[in-house]
This record gives sequence, structure tokens and C-alpha cells, in this order.
Amino acid sequence: MDEEKQEGTLTVDVYSKDNDLVIIAPIAGASLENIEILVDGNVLIIKGERTSPENIDPSLYEHQECFWGPFSRTIVLPKDLDLGNIRAYYHNGILMIKIPKKEGKQVKRIEVKID
Repeated sequence: MDEEKQEGTLTVDVYSKDNDLVIIAPIAGASLENIEILVDGNVLIIKGERTSPENIDPSLYEHQECFWGPFSRTIVLPKDLDLGNIRAYYHNGILMIKIPKKEGKQVKRIEVKID
């Protein structure tokens, strides 16, 4: 496979806090201009590119764990989110996305007893 066409997978943490679904992704080496966040239906797509601080010939590596180049991550979102009010922040190489949960009626099942 051609090295320039490989794409890395972005690692993420997803959790609920207060009334938000929160997604955190470390993206060290990417500038804000190289990060794109898309919503397609109930799917969140994070795309971007990390640029290496130096142009190193791949044959010179003795050990390599960092991925440099394009990356993406697709996350299927629950249906109870307010996708019109997504907020995204990028600070110190960490991307944080907050998606508010919809405030809707909660359905409660009532047990009917025979009297």
C-alpha cells in the first residue's frame, strides 16, 4: 500500500456529562485549519491531517508509533441529541466536541394491576 494514501484512525473518548454527550480526541500536530467536523444524519465525522515537524525518509526510522498524515473517525450518535447546537473546541492539541441532549418527555411504563 502506498504510504501517502494511508489514513490514520483518530482515537476518541466519548462520555456523558451534565446534559451533553462529550467527545474528546487528542490531535497533536494538527492545526485548526486542518480539522473538519461534519454531521451526516446521526453520524459525526472528524477529519484532518497531522503534519510532521520534519520531513523524514521512512527508511530512517528505527521505531515509529506516531502517525503523520490524514486521519478520520466516524462516530454513530444516539438519536436523543440536539445536533443543531454542537459546540467544538480545540486547545493544546485536544479537540473537544459537546453535543447537548434533547430535553424531551420521558416515557414511563405504568403497571396495570387487577383489582
